Amino acid sequence: MAKTLIRHAVTADFDTLLEIDQASFAGGVAYDAAELSYFMNRNGAETIVLEEDSEIVAFLIFEVHRTGRSGTIVTLDVRQTHRRKGYATQLLNHAEDILSRYGVETYDLQVDTSNRAAINFYKQRGFRTVRTLRHYYANGNDAFLMMKEL
Repeated sequence: MAKTLIRHAVTADFDTLLEIDQASFAGGVAYDAAELSYFMNRNGAETIVLEEDSEIVAFLIFEVHRTGRSGTIVTLDVRQTHRRKGYATQLLNHAEDILSRYGVETYDLQVDTSNRAAINFYKQRGFRTVRTLRHYYANGNDAFLMMKEL
């Protein structure tokens, strides 16, 4: 069985996180280096990584809003070769623990309306679709705004 560890990201992780994100999403959805850096370094943002046998295989960026009562999952990425191992669930649970400690009551995320696997994953974990965001992504795709109460 593989040994896993969840920890906060450090600067040296950036290139690996960028590679995972760009491999996980199509053009117009994946972040470029400037966008990923922006989201990782925003006030209230935290990035957590999941390592399998000392290799980063997944990560999650979340942000606590200024009010402290709400937050947003910016991205949740798992290497294709490491999906279906429960790593996204582990990261989401860890993020929810941190969000709860901050006093966050609700948090949201955006997911491409064509990404059925992600939509089902989030629904199974208690998210509900709030509305459709038309042409949300740079490639013109729509997104669902999904929300969950903690």
